[in-house]
Amino acid sequence: MENATIAADALTEVQHQRLAALQDTLLPASADGTLPSAREIDFPAYLREQAPEFRAELIRILDRLDGGFPDLALERRVELVREFSQSDAPAFRRLLFRVYDSYYQDDRVRLAIGARPGPPFPGGHSIPAGDLSSLEAVKARGKGYRR
Repeated sequence: MENATIAADALTEVQHQRLAALQDTLLPASADGTLPSAREIDFPAYLREQAPEFRAELIRILDRLDGGFPDLALERRVELVREFSQSDAPAFRRLLFRVYDSYYQDDRVRLAIGARPGPPFPGGHSIPAGDLSSLEAVKARGKGYRR
C-alpha cells in the first residue's frame, strides 16, 4: 500500500507543467503584482502535508488535459477549464477547493490581502491532546447539518 501512495505522489514532468498551467489559469497573478499566481505555491507539498487523499484524483485530472495545455494562451486554457468544470463539476469543485486552500494559506497571499501570516492562533488557544472538553458547547447544540 505504501508503494502505491509513493507512486501516486510522484508527478511526471508533463504533469508538473500541466499543474502549473492549471494553477495559473485558476488563479493568475494580479496585474499589479501584489498577488502571486497559484503556480507560485508549492501545491505538491500542500498535498503531501494536508491532502494526500487528493493526489490520485489530481493525477487523473492532469492526465485529462491535453499535452499542449501549458503552451495555450490563457483565454484558451480558461475555455478548457470551463468545459472541465461543466463536464465533471464534482471533480472540478474538489480541485478548486484544494487550489484555493493551498493558495490562501501562503504567507505572501495572506499579507497581500491584509491578513496576518502564519497560524491563526500562535499566541494561545492550544488544546491538550485528547482533551475534547472544549467541544461540549458544540455537542450541546445538536445536529445542525442538512441530511
